[in-house]
Amino acid sequence: MRRLFYALVLLIPSILPFALSGETQQTEVVFERYRSGTYLKPIPVYLVGEIPYVATMDVAGAFEVNVFENAQVRKKVFRLKTLKIKFSAYTHFIMVEDEVIQVPHPAIYQQNDIYVPLHAFAEILKDKKIIRNYHFIKGIPAPLPEPAPAEADRFNIQNVTVVERNNGVMIRIQTGKSFRDANVKAWLNRKEWLYVTIPGGQLDVMNFKEPPLPDNGVLSKMIVNQLDDVVQLSFRVVRDVESVDVLYSDYPAEIIVNLRKSYTIDSRHLLNKEREKWHIDKIVLDAGHGGKDGGTVSPGGLREKDITLDVVKRLGKLIEDRTEIEVVFTRETDVFIPLWERTKIANEAGGKVFISVHVNASKNRSASGFETFLLRPGKSQEAIEVAELENSAIRLEEDQSHYGDLSSQQLILATMAQSAFMRNSETLASLIQNEFDKQLQGVNRGVKQAGFIVLIGASMPNVLVELGFISNTRDEARLKRASYRQKAAEAIFQALMQYKERHEKLISNG
Repeated sequence: MRRLFYALVLLIPSILPFALSGETQQTEVVFERYRSGTYLKPIPVYLVGEIPYVATMDVAGAFEVNVFENAQVRKKVFRLKTLKIKFSAYTHFIMVEDEVIQVPHPAIYQQNDIYVPLHAFAEILKDKKIIRNYHFIKGIPAPLPEPAPAEADRFNIQNVTVVERNNGVMIRIQTGKSFRDANVKAWLNRKEWLYVTIPGGQLDVMNFKEPPLPDNGVLSKMIVNQLDDVVQLSFRVVRDVESVDVLYSDYPAEIIVNLRKSYTIDSRHLLNKEREKWHIDKIVLDAGHGGKDGGTVSPGGLREKDITLDVVKRLGKLIEDRTEIEVVFTRETDVFIPLWERTKIANEAGGKVFISVHVNASKNRSASGFETFLLRPGKSQEAIEVAELENSAIRLEEDQSHYGDLSSQQLILATMAQSAFMRNSETLASLIQNEFDKQLQGVNRGVKQAGFIVLIGASMPNVLVELGFISNTRDEARLKRASYRQKAAEAIFQALMQYKERHEKLISNG
């Protein structure tokens, strides 16, 4: 994206169809239409630090278009000409049609609106020929509006939503501050009630609106209590639950309670319905690295991020052309996606399998071959070093608070949380290695285990594939060939089809 330098310019009545008063006013920006050169009505500019932002509702008002909003996930969508533009709060991405465009500063959610960085957004509009240019009206920039104040400020537990998924239930507790250090507890009592206690929580019990609970879901009732300085949320549990996890998000501030359903189907009267839920109808493909994170680079300049994206696209095309399975890509272009966001994409999409594709490297130039990894603490020093290489991508992330303590103890806990899917992950990994052995050249290094951050949190069977060593001249030469990358995609595809057949046969006989 081009970087331009801007100056504040005073627009006078002879240029625009509106006049300025003699008083100093808040800075506004005005967009100039691409074709006609006419000016839209000016909209306010807000400063966040030194960065100018504009509100999406103000932009939509200037263009006189309707806005479609999903308040639950904080997304807004509107159309300019024929282009659909989607904004998501707290991300560095704006989606224009199917193109994901990365911007240098994140969108901000405030006062039920999404604020986006002005310069980056305006450059997108210029590039898409929506506007010819934009100009500032001289004045003093306003600070971003503060959250609605007063009485509501002392209530730090603000909203609760319950989302039913194929593999369990997510309870999202929207908060006014981070509760990471508050020792929040969630536990099942006789498998009949789920209790969530939040020390330091304050909730407006009188005006609290209980969230709608899905019909015939895991939860049937909710009770809210304020006990001195502790909020307790109680949920009646009417379906089998295997485990309960408490997670945290700081942007936005939330406590997330995940209830995982039992992977084994026992209820005969619900068998057919459950079988449909566990059919493999959606696969999430993750091309490792991207954008400012090039991954490993060969002596000849071959980049890991390019190889992984090419193989993932080839694999996705095979799945879409030969099956009715839906494919979800964590990235389809050369953009940087934080590691934590990749499994978040997979979980929110309701994926049934998650495959992350990578290319290895080693100081030992003779190291060669392909291998597939599971999420477990690494047994060998070599496996640990591979994980450290792939995990190093978090150093490029502006906000690393999502990862918390990356100790071996935390990794063990993350592994335990995915224990329901471990056997399936092992089966898939073994099938991939068998197909690689049949179709690819090089050393079969087998199935291994290591602590890959990109796999943490995936609520589905998941594996990480290393296609070869870019640091090895023979592997590098193979990976350069489009025909070889196609064979790699074919091998993973065949393994997926074998896994799907075994998995669904097991369900049918269950």
